[in-house]
Amino acid sequence: MSLVVEDYSVTIGSQTVIRDARMSARPGEILAVLGPNGAGKSTFVRGLCGLRKARGKAMLGSFDLLNSTPAERAEKVGYVAQDLAHLDVQMTVLDLLILAQNSGRHGWKTESGSFRRARQILEALNLVHFAGKQPSQLSGGERQMIALALALVRRPDLLLLDEPTSALDLANQLQMLDAVREVTRREGIVTLAILHDMNLASRYADATLILSDGHIRHHGRTAEVLHPEMIAEIYGVECRLVELEDGHRAIYPVALRSHSF
Repeated sequence: MSLVVEDYSVTIGSQTVIRDARMSARPGEILAVLGPNGAGKSTFVRGLCGLRKARGKAMLGSFDLLNSTPAERAEKVGYVAQDLAHLDVQMTVLDLLILAQNSGRHGWKTESGSFRRARQILEALNLVHFAGKQPSQLSGGERQMIALALALVRRPDLLLLDEPTSALDLANQLQMLDAVREVTRREGIVTLAILHDMNLASRYADATLILSDGHIRHHGRTAEVLHPEMIAEIYGVECRLVELEDGHRAIYPVALRSHSF
C-alpha cells in the first residue's frame, strides 16, 4: 500500500513547522528525507506516527494515519527514534522481539512462530550474537540496530527511521541499510529514512524528498533530485558527482557556495 500525503502541516506548540506538504511513497521502496539542520525532518516524520500534532491528509492505503488511535497506528507503523530510552528494560533482546509480536492485529503467536520471526530479523541484521544480551549491555550503535529489529519484527506497513545510522560506524551503516532495503522490498514496506549522508541516500534510496524551512523543495526519484544545482541551492555547497562502476553516484563537496554582496 502506498503512502499519500496532502496539505500536511505539523505544529509544535503554536508554531507551524511543516506547512502544506504534499508527497507520496511506494511500497517496497525507500524514500530518503534530506535537508539542512532545522529543516523539519524529524517533525515531518513524528507527525506521521502521532508524536506531533498534524493536520491534513496522510493515507497509508485506506488507513488514515492522522485520524486513528495510537494503538491502531502501532499496528501499521514501525518507528525508530533518535532517543532509545525505551530500550532501558531488563529483558534479553530475543525476549523483547518475541514479546513485541504477541499483541495486536497478528494475535497471540505460538512460541515457535514468534521465535522464528525474531530469529529471521536478527539474522537479517547480523544480530544473532546479541540475542541473549540485554540492551543496557550494548553500545549506542548496537542499540540502534536493536531498535530497528523491534520495528521490523511486527511486520509494519510503514517504517519511519529518524537518522538510523547516526551512531554506526561505516561497516554497520552499510549493513543496516542493506538489511532495510532487503526487508523493505521483500515485505512491501513503505520506508522513510531521515539521512544526512547524501552518498547513503544516493546508494539506497529509490526516491528522495528535500525539506527546507518546513517546506518540501524537491521530491522525486533520487537520481533526478540529487544533483549539484539542488545541493548548492539548499545547502549552499558546491559539489561534484562521480559515476561509479557499480552504477551508483558519489557526491563530493568541493567548497561553500560563493555569495555576492
